[in-house]
Amino acid sequence: MTDRALITIVKGGLGNQLFIYAAARAMALRTGRQLYLDAVRGYLGDDYGRSFRLNRFPIEAELMPEQWRVASTLRHPRAKLVRALNKYLPEAWRFYVAERGDTRPDALWNHGRNVKRVTLMGYWQDEAYFLDYAELLRRELAPPMPDAPEVRARGARFAGTESVFLHVRRYRYSPLLDAGYYQKAVDMACAELSKPVFMIFGDDIEWVVNNIDFRGAGNERQDYDESDELADLWLMTRCRHAIIANSSFSWWAAWLGGAAGSGRHVWAPGQSGLALKCAKSWEAVDARPE
Repeated sequence: MTDRALITIVKGGLGNQLFIYAAARAMALRTGRQLYLDAVRGYLGDDYGRSFRLNRFPIEAELMPEQWRVASTLRHPRAKLVRALNKYLPEAWRFYVAERGDTRPDALWNHGRNVKRVTLMGYWQDEAYFLDYAELLRRELAPPMPDAPEVRARGARFAGTESVFLHVRRYRYSPLLDAGYYQKAVDMACAELSKPVFMIFGDDIEWVVNNIDFRGAGNERQDYDESDELADLWLMTRCRHAIIANSSFSWWAAWLGGAAGSGRHVWAPGQSGLALKCAKSWEAVDARPE
């Protein structure tokens, strides 16, 4: 166990967990710290029934030792006291770093540089926090290959065609992207690709079918299985191109599928209505989050 440790509090759904790991892993590499994951506090009383999923990926981190825990929940008085105290400490002496609107990606690793253990708390939904480690992170966060032969075969078919995954999030979600965003992205894909085939993923595929004109291009509905999101993530990374929602899940499906360029296209909402930042190499599409 190293004297110089970086702890990150893992919370939220799978896409947010990937952002949390990526930013923390990059900071640990820059500062020579050992990375530890607090996989407990963020899921006590989670309203959506979400759970820790990073253990399914070939990550380079250990679970935080229980003797380091200063509070049982994020709302515990001791946790609140730690957060309040760190607001008044000089940057180099902060041992608890909570994400703020003015947190600069190029300066995050300067926090806590004079302390042995520093804890990160936030979602860090911007590739600027970890872009210089993109190649390594695409390996460590590669989704596991599904066991089912039929799913693997579908993935191989996606990789062998001009496939474009289109992802929607509409159930218990806010803000919602309007149909105009998706139509513009589909039209751009049809204009730039010779024979696109759209693979529709998400929690309201009927909405897509009823609201989007694919201009005669092929399209396939992908069964939504809420209990097996890792299979969906793997399948989406097999697609050659992407149209993402304002969702960290499809953000990562597009990012893990490979860097844009050399014939690969990713269309993303220019205005997500959330803190989620569009990757620099993607094609931003005008959107009107509702």
